[in-house]
Amino acid sequence: MRAVSCAPILASLALAAACGHGSSATAPPADSGTDDAGDGGITEVPRTPSTLALADIVGLSSHIQLGSDAASLAERAFEWSKLAELGVHRMRADFTWSTIEPSRGSFDFSRYDTLVSEAQQHGVSLLPILDYGVPWATSVPGADDHYPPDHPSDFAAYAVAVANRYAGKISEYEIWNEPNVGVQNWKPNLKGDPAAYGALLLAANQALLAAQPQLRVAYAGTEYHYLLSGPDFVAQSFVDTRGLASALGTFAMHAYEKYPPSYGPETTYAGEVPLLDKVATMSGVLAAAGAKPLPIWITEIGWAVTTTDSLAQQARYTVRAVVLGALAGADRIYLYTLLDGPPQMGSILSENAFGLCTYSDFSADAGTPGEKPAFVGVKALLGAVGAYHVEKRLPATPSDVYLVQLSGPGGNAWVVWRATDGAAPTSVTVPATGNVAVTAIDGTLTNGSASAGGYAVEVGADPVVVVAH
Repeated sequence: MRAVSCAPILASLALAAACGHGSSATAPPADSGTDDAGDGGITEVPRTPSTLALADIVGLSSHIQLGSDAASLAERAFEWSKLAELGVHRMRADFTWSTIEPSRGSFDFSRYDTLVSEAQQHGVSLLPILDYGVPWATSVPGADDHYPPDHPSDFAAYAVAVANRYAGKISEYEIWNEPNVGVQNWKPNLKGDPAAYGALLLAANQALLAAQPQLRVAYAGTEYHYLLSGPDFVAQSFVDTRGLASALGTFAMHAYEKYPPSYGPETTYAGEVPLLDKVATMSGVLAAAGAKPLPIWITEIGWAVTTTDSLAQQARYTVRAVVLGALAGADRIYLYTLLDGPPQMGSILSENAFGLCTYSDFSADAGTPGEKPAFVGVKALLGAVGAYHVEKRLPATPSDVYLVQLSGPGGNAWVVWRATDGAAPTSVTVPATGNVAVTAIDGTLTNGSASAGGYAVEVGADPVVVVAH
């Protein structure tokens, strides 16, 4: 694997019976506030839609290479160019402790200095993930760098060293990655350790804010469906760590469906939790813990491409998830990821197939990665309504139609789709007046004129963007 995976082996084995592959079930109403299977009875607290423009919400969670060899240089150049082509100016990337401080008090920032400098040159805001352990900081014999430190203060010192190094260049940090995936990211406990993570986060948060009060420090994105679910892990960390909830300034979450992600972001099939309800559930966890109102960031969401058919599925689900995440009230949505990793021959996993672009090792004869339909779809969405913000979901029939209204500098726009894969296209009338521009998920643009009753557009599972002029 290219880096630490976003969805681990044990999760796939433990949840495989509940996953399967297939079409999305009928979508729930956008204002659903009921408890859903897998949320442990947590009361949802729905949020108002984000007021930020879509182009300011969307980012890429990347495994960008840090080397100075020709292949790494070529890959970074490709990533910067593709972010610009998408109209995206946010990137999330690992700033690993074991690379930065391989021995106590000995720091090496050379690889990250280059990354930060290039990001600034390309107008990209970095969200560093301060993550994982380092063998010298744990007393566990033979430990690798995915064991947490014995003393949270050691991690906090590393975090402050990073923040001081990049003061004025980086203003936000996420503390660890998926700490509830213990088998991989917080060894040796399969479910992680909510109390230990809470103590580490609190120590890092306090130290970072003492050094630079203006920083935004985010709770780690947890795997939503796992042996210990994201909501349950977060709730327990608040119980176990006095003062953590009140100290937080930002909250991050991951929003994958059960691994491997196989269904649309609206589905309730086989116990799946719709994206709107996932955000509302995490909002409910924060409220129950007494946290002040916090921004919620989705720092990973994505779908893998494992068959030719799933190319189109990845595209439609990704575009729909961007709109739904903003509708749910998330102020950041980092798509996982830009580039595929090397093909995994004979593997039951699809870990390296989440990219919006295909794989290349960027050697001289490897060729340029190709754009998947998902890349084209996100580009089309942001090209049409990147400057717009989501306002609300409008009533529409049949019940699986999502008609989402946006507002922007040009007036109103709408993104509309059916949440049931394979359902016949249906005519949906958007309340547009005057001339309209209609953008399909493949980037095709057509123009039309609304009648007195609005503009009728044929829609299926692929979202369509209608902009009134």
